[in-house]
Amino acid sequence: MRKGLFVIGAVLLSALVASADEFGKYEAFLGYDWVKFNPSSSCSKTTSTCISAGFLPSFNANGGNGQFVYNFKKGFGVAFDFGAVTKGELNHQAIDATVFNFVVGPRYTFRFHESRFQPFVQALFGGAYSTASTQLDILGGEVVTPHIFPPPRVINPNLPFSTRFVTSRTGEAMLLGGGLDIKINKRVTFRPIGADWYMTRLPSLLTGNHHNANNFRYSVGVNFLFGEE
Repeated sequence: MRKGLFVIGAVLLSALVASADEFGKYEAFLGYDWVKFNPSSSCSKTTSTCISAGFLPSFNANGGNGQFVYNFKKGFGVAFDFGAVTKGELNHQAIDATVFNFVVGPRYTFRFHESRFQPFVQALFGGAYSTASTQLDILGGEVVTPHIFPPPRVINPNLPFSTRFVTSRTGEAMLLGGGLDIKINKRVTFRPIGADWYMTRLPSLLTGNHHNANNFRYSVGVNFLFGEE
């Protein structure tokens, strides 16, 4: 009986150690993003690029992101990150601004034996796409005389009309940081924190010169694991 219990205990212990070594070959993450943008960071206030950037103060934006990770070896993987955050007001003006990121790079996950906690570090590189739009109310419009064909169009300065102004920019992006995954079961982990230095390099709206901005991204969400190794 004692020998049998020892064998059963040894088998269970080996299974526990083996499960601790297992990891998902593929990972898919879905989560919430909070980004602190600093458009006027990393520049001299005397340059025209920074002067144009100075019209936009620091602001917070909310959104989400998705990640796909291919783990080609225990601990080592390649992460693809796609996300978007938006803000409905800038500098107390009704401006809808959205920033997309599409980056890829190496990730290393620390997988400790018999631990549910899996911290990771990553360095992701790629691009960013920024778009902004606002509604403009302008005095002056067209008056049509219906009795004449073709009807003449006359500008009436007392008749307001509205138009929407849209601008977009494409540049570079880089995310350096990491986070912590907590293992719920062999298929799901919860990420309470993901923290990255989020650098964007976008052209100025006024000068067209590229400008680096040092931003910060916080993420939280759920990670799904597939293809056990």
